[in-house]
Amino acid sequence: MKSRDKWGRGEGWARVEELIELGKRSDGSEWNAERREQILQRVLARTEKARERRRLVHAFAAGASTIVVVGLLLRLIGVGWPAQRRQADLVDKIAAQRLAAD
Repeated sequence: MKSRDKWGRGEGWARVEELIELGKRSDGSEWNAERREQILQRVLARTEKARERRRLVHAFAAGASTIVVVGLLLRLIGVGWPAQRRQADLVDKIAAQRLAAD
């Protein structure tokens, strides 16, 4: 795999390259304006679909990494299950001492 194949050249790119090459070889006279417009619209639609897919993947990755970072920060500052359990144990201990004192 060439390095350029990794960036923006996924599925369907071979067909786009084929159309580009075909356009370069011929003068395009055998295609009428309507046909050329259809080809252009297909290429633009596929390009936009690929961009949208990349945006979705990037948004998902950003959201997932944000959740991981927030979880780690909460764990570092002591907010979370172990800290809550220690607090509950402390409340139980204080309540038991007060009952014993009464």
